[in-house]
Amino acid sequence: MTESAARMLEALRGYVVAYQESVHDLARWMGLPPSDGAAFGEVLWAEATGRPMSPARLSERVGLTSGATNALVNRLERDGMVARSRESSDRRLVTLRATPGARRRAEEFTTQATLALQALLAQQDDAHLDAVRATLDRFAAVLPRHR
Repeated sequence: MTESAARMLEALRGYVVAYQESVHDLARWMGLPPSDGAAFGEVLWAEATGRPMSPARLSERVGLTSGATNALVNRLERDGMVARSRESSDRRLVTLRATPGARRRAEEFTTQATLALQALLAQQDDAHLDAVRATLDRFAAVLPRHR
């Protein structure tokens, strides 16, 4: 491996570690255990990107069984963090949404970083962003997984 490639992997690792620490910090900010905070963060991200978060999808994202995810969602709902809604014509489908109060509280924590990230991204041209995204997609594709 070249020195440049090693630096790239170390920078990527540094970002992943910083991101994980940020997720744990959000959990503490919200008064949640780390696993509940990570799940809450997934619900927030799904809302921000316009992709509904179902309990089944949350289970995949956080790596828990359906039973453990149901218990986690029950805790988040009990604590006023999320609400279940039925937004589809198929009333069996459940969507998880952050409650307005929990969303506002989370935004108090995330707004500064969100604005800083948006400013950093705005400094890059689309070709550079596309190249970085493609590289990250290829990195993600080769990570070992056990499912």
